[in-house]
Amino acid sequence: MRVLKNYLIFFFVWGLIAAPLFGEVVKPTYALVGCRIHPVNGTPIDKGTIIIRNGKIEATGPAEKISIPEDAEVIDAKELEAYPGLIDAYTQYFLESTSPSTAQRQSRMMAASPPEERSWDKTGFLVVENLKFKKTTLDSLHRAGITTILVSPPQQIFAGLSALLNLNGEKLPAMVLRDKVALHLYFTTARGSYPSSLMGTVALFRQSFYDAQHYDLQKKTFLRYPDKVSRPKYDAFLERLLPYVIEKKPVIFNCANLEDIKRAIRLIEEFDLNGYIAGANEAWRVIDWVKKARRPLLVSVDFKPPITSRYANMGEELKKEAEKEIYPHNPAELQKEKISFALVSGKISKPGDFLKNVRLAVEAGLPAEEALKALTIIPARYFGVDSYLGSIEPGKIANLILTKGELFTADCQVRRVFVDGLSFEVKTAEAKSTGKAAAVNLSGNWKASLVSQMGTLESTWELTQEGNKVSGMIASEMGNWEISEGTLSGNKLTMVIMANIMGQDMELTFEGEASKDKIRGTISFAGGSAEMTATRIPDAR
Repeated sequence: MRVLKNYLIFFFVWGLIAAPLFGEVVKPTYALVGCRIHPVNGTPIDKGTIIIRNGKIEATGPAEKISIPEDAEVIDAKELEAYPGLIDAYTQYFLESTSPSTAQRQSRMMAASPPEERSWDKTGFLVVENLKFKKTTLDSLHRAGITTILVSPPQQIFAGLSALLNLNGEKLPAMVLRDKVALHLYFTTARGSYPSSLMGTVALFRQSFYDAQHYDLQKKTFLRYPDKVSRPKYDAFLERLLPYVIEKKPVIFNCANLEDIKRAIRLIEEFDLNGYIAGANEAWRVIDWVKKARRPLLVSVDFKPPITSRYANMGEELKKEAEKEIYPHNPAELQKEKISFALVSGKISKPGDFLKNVRLAVEAGLPAEEALKALTIIPARYFGVDSYLGSIEPGKIANLILTKGELFTADCQVRRVFVDGLSFEVKTAEAKSTGKAAAVNLSGNWKASLVSQMGTLESTWELTQEGNKVSGMIASEMGNWEISEGTLSGNKLTMVIMANIMGQDMELTFEGEASKDKIRGTISFAGGSAEMTATRIPDAR
C-alpha cells in the first residue's frame, strides 16, 4: 500500500513539474460550459460550450449540441464571455535592452561604414536571441487578456528582426511561435555620424535597397554565366537584406507621425516592398495616402500626440486634450474608410493601459466588433498565423480568454486565460480592494486534499490570521510550502503558495471561499489546476 501511495505522489509531482523541466506538459482536457462565445469568424453564441483537448479547440457551439468528454475538467463559465486570446502585434516586452551607447555605436557602424564593413553579424539584432522571461510581465499581459505578442527590436535605423511569442508560461524557447518575422526600420538618425538627418536616413534606405537589388543581379548573373562573369564579393549586410528586398518578406516601417507614413509609402512603392506601417497614430491626417497604399497597418493606441504635431507644441493643456479627445478617433476614421488595421500597444509600457486605450477608441466611434477583429484575426492574418490563431474555431490553438462583462466595457475583468490549451487563472485585486472584514478567523490547523487529474495529495495546513491577512505553512510528503500574500475578504480567500518541488521553485495561486470549519477552492499552476478542500482539525484541548 505504501508503494502504491508513493507512485501516486510521484505522478502528482510529475504533473506539476513537467512544464518547468522540459517545456512540455500533460495538457488537460477542458469543457468551458455556459459562456457567451465570441468566435470572431461568426456570430456570437449564447450559452455555448468550448472543448479544449491537447492544446487545441476540439469543439465549440451551443451547449445542447456539444457532448462533454468524460475526461474533461468542467469549468462553469455561466455569465462569462469567451473571446479569442488578444494579439498585441507591436511590443518590446521581455526584450533585454541594449545600452544607448551600444545602440548608437551599432547604428553608426551600420550607417557610416563602407559596404564591405557593414555586417549584421556585428550590428544586426535578432529579438529571439535577446529575450529574458519575466513572470511579472507575463502575469500583467494575461490580466489584459493578451496571449500572443510580436516583440520588435529596439530603435535603430536598421533595427533587426522581430519574434512572435505565445504566452504559455513555459520557458522562452517554448513560447516562440516564429522568429525572424519581419525586418524593422526606423526613421531616426545616427548621432554624431551619417545619417544625421531624416533626409539622410531616407537616402540610406534607398541606397541600401538599390545596392541589394544590384547585388542580387550580380549573383544571379554569375550563376548563369560563371565562365564569363566574375564572382561578386560577399557582402553580409546585403545578404541580410535580400529576403526582404528581393524575396518580399515583411518590412515594418515604424512611423511616428504623418510625414513618416508618407516616407514609408514612397519607399514601399518605389521598391515594391512587402511593407507594413507601424505606429500610424496620425494615419487619419493622411487617410488618402493610406487608403491608396492599401498596406497592413499596425495602429498604436498610444494616443500621445507626436512631438512634430501642432497639438504637442501649443501648451500642455491642449496636448492633453488632443490625447483624450482627438487621437482616439484615429481607428474609427480608418474604419469608416474600410481600411484594415490591427491595434497595437506601440510605446505603451503597461499592458493594462493597452486595453484601456482600446476602450477609448471604441468610445470614440470604433465598433466593438471591429476592435475585436483588430486585436485577433487581423494581426494573425498579417503575420501568417490565422490558420491556427485569431478566432475560436475547431482545430485552432486554444488561445482564449474568459471575462466577466463584455471586453470593451469599463467594468470588464479578465478571469481566466488559456494559452496553448494551458489554463491560467487571473489574479485580481478584488479581495484587497473590497475592504470587507474577514467573516471568520482561519488560524489553526487544517487537513486538506488536493485533487487533480494526476491524483490526490493529502496535506496539513497551519494558518495564522491577523485581520484580513493570512499566512502559514503547508506540510505534505512533497515537502513544506509557504503561504504568502493571503487575504480573506468576507468569505473570499486568495493566497499565493511558494513551493519547491524536486528542486524547482514554483508559484501556485489559490482562490476560493472559507467558512469557520471549511475551505474550498482551486489551486492553479502553470499548465493546470487542482481542486482543494480543507477541513479544520479540532483543537486537542
